This record gives sequence, structure tokens and C-alpha cells, in this order.
Amino acid sequence: MTRCNPYGYATDAGPKHLMGGFYGPEYAGDQTVLKDGIHGPAICTEAAVARMRMVCEIGHTGPIMDLCARHVRELTARMSDTCTRCVWPDQARGVNDAMDRVMKQMADARDRQDAVTLRTLGARLDDLRHEMDGLRDRGVIRKVPLRLVEVS
Repeated sequence: MTRCNPYGYATDAGPKHLMGGFYGPEYAGDQTVLKDGIHGPAICTEAAVARMRMVCEIGHTGPIMDLCARHVRELTARMSDTCTRCVWPDQARGVNDAMDRVMKQMADARDRQDAVTLRTLGARLDDLRHEMDGLRDRGVIRKVPLRLVEVS
């Protein structure tokens, strides 16, 4: 078996799957290197004991990971609460992107001290928040737990 690789650093030069792909590797922060200059919390030097992937009841699957026993326990205990594809479906990502754009525009309006634009954008942001709430209320956004399953 290979070395444990829970977050993809050993095979693809960084995490492609942060929060199910919602965030890119630029959001990993200092997870790869500690003060010793070598190993950060996302790097594991243990031998893998299993090949596994996260699966939700809807059938969404994560990447296959070579894992040591410690990471099997950690992923099962800490990272199996929510399927990111279920909680961030395409519709929610679109609304979230729109919210991010509006908040950036609000920051620019605040810097310009443009109260009229800031009020208009604030109302737009409220509309987008209600739209996101509606996605949750209609069951488009669902909190679905994950299971860590062994694969061959």
C-alpha cells in the first residue's frame, strides 16, 4: 500500500477537493508546512491501510483516498457530517456567487461613502439571502451525512 494521503497533497500538488471542490487550493492556508518546514497538518507520513471514499445516501462520492488508521478515525468522526454536494448544489453556488459579488460592491460603495448605492445593494443582498433560505426550505439544499466506505 502507499502512504496516507487524506487531502490530496501527495498526488495532485494540493487539495482539489476542499469542501467538495467548493474551494480551490488557494484556501488551504498553511496546512502543508509547519515550523519544521516539512510537514503540516494536511501531510501524513504514515502508511495507508485502506483505500476509501466518502459517499452520501444520495450517491455523491468523493475522491478515493489512501488512508492510515488515524485518518480513517478522524474523517469518520470529524468530516462526515455533511455532503458538500448536497449542501452546496449548483443553484446555491450561483446564489452564493451573486452574494459575494454584491458584498464586494458594497465594500466599494462603503469606501466611496456612497450611501444610496450601499442601501440599494443591501436590499439586493437581503433578496439573495431570502432566495438561499428558499432553497433550503424547498429541500434543494439538504444536510446529508457521509459514510466512509472502503473501495478495492
